Amino acid sequence: MITEFSAAMVALKETISLAKTISEAKTDADVKATTFELQGKLFNLQSDCLGLGDVIQSQKEQIAHLKAKVAEFKNFAREAEGYILNHLESGTFVYSKKQIVNETEVSIHLCPHCFTKKIISILQPVEQIYFMSHCPSCKNHYQIKNREIGL
Repeated sequence: MITEFSAAMVALKETISLAKTISEAKTDADVKATTFELQGKLFNLQSDCLGLGDVIQSQKEQIAHLKAKVAEFKNFAREAEGYILNHLESGTFVYSKKQIVNETEVSIHLCPHCFTKKIISILQPVEQIYFMSHCPSCKNHYQIKNREIGL
């Protein structure tokens, strides 16, 4: 961006110098030659300004992308607040948080695979096997309790 801006400033300075030369020209041939040169400099200045506009637009898009990433990170941090790495009796590591649901305190377990990717995905029990849970997002399965205890 600085390169394009510097080039535009140089072209502008040269254009002003050529305009001064035209006003001081003595013959019609000098005026025509300097006018032709001035038109070329103005065309270059216009191209430099368009290039600078493209750079500015690209910077705006990058800023918008980065702002979205920051908002996504803040949102995850807010949703993940209170979850801690927990070692279940089966030996599985998950992120857990105790919450009140229907006036009963329950442990909510999150998929550790998804959690590292900044995704909140609550583990759900596998049908008819209450000591196993699966992640609906990544489809991983986790043993929640030992089989001996669970049977």
